[in-house]
Amino acid sequence: MFFNDFIATIVDEVGISWFDFYSIGHICLGVGLFLFWSLFYTIPKKKGRVPVFSLLFVFILTIVCAILWEIIENMVFLELGWKFENRPDSWQNMSTDVLLCAVGGLGTWLFAYLIFEKERSAFGYYTFGIIGFGVWIGIFIILRYLTLHNSPII
Repeated sequence: MFFNDFIATIVDEVGISWFDFYSIGHICLGVGLFLFWSLFYTIPKKKGRVPVFSLLFVFILTIVCAILWEIIENMVFLELGWKFENRPDSWQNMSTDVLLCAVGGLGTWLFAYLIFEKERSAFGYYTFGIIGFGVWIGIFIILRYLTLHNSPII
């Protein structure tokens, strides 16, 4: 029973457990938000060094957007009937979703920024980010399929 409280393996546990297939989607959200907000700091400075404080600000924006997303998802989408299974997320699930969004943003910052700094190439930075985003979307689709079709995840 503890495992199901921790990781959703069936539809009834989605949004209630700490982790579910949407958790992977929140990593994707973090990657995408960080890439989007960093556009305003990396592209204009592709010839020079991007200040760390600028990317720290981008990371903070990513976290703020994740928190706003959880509010919109659990208030507005629920009211409109767009929420999966039409039930609010548990506080555990919301906390994990925000944390994983931050992890996605931080991972993008750490790995893609290293590429950008070494090569001084905005193309390399965004290529890495887009590939990473695509990989996480692929994992999300697989986990969503397994959960919705009641297939064992592990």
